[in-house]
Amino acid sequence: MDAYKFPRVSIEFCAACKWHNRAVWYLQEVMQTFSDPEKNFIPEVALQPVYNNPGLFQVVVIKDANSQPEIIYKRKFKKQGLAQEESYYFDGFPDSKLLKGLLRDKLFPQEQLGHIDKYKDVLNDGSCRECKVQE
Repeated sequence: MDAYKFPRVSIEFCAACKWHNRAVWYLQEVMQTFSDPEKNFIPEVALQPVYNNPGLFQVVVIKDANSQPEIIYKRKFKKQGLAQEESYYFDGFPDSKLLKGLLRDKLFPQEQLGHIDKYKDVLNDGSCRECKVQE
């Protein structure tokens, strides 16, 4: 029996910042979206509390046993003067649509996410145009 199942997603978070609930919510969102009974896209999501890296919140993907871990999302540190230009840096925390889209794009670019992909026409306030029409 293999110790890990792949692809594997790790949500690493600063435990001192009390981001446990946020990490658990993301875990639930990822499992609900990618745990299809037929395809089982993402069979493992790990929560990793970190104590030696204050403010850390990142999502790491390992595609298979031969792959290196790859960061797909990392929260920017606003008070640090370090360059944070890599594509995986984002302001604040992601909403679930962003995180699911990043995971899909990295692991299963050919797959659709259902209603998330249906509404790509987004207004400046973050709402979708089709939802506004229905109101």
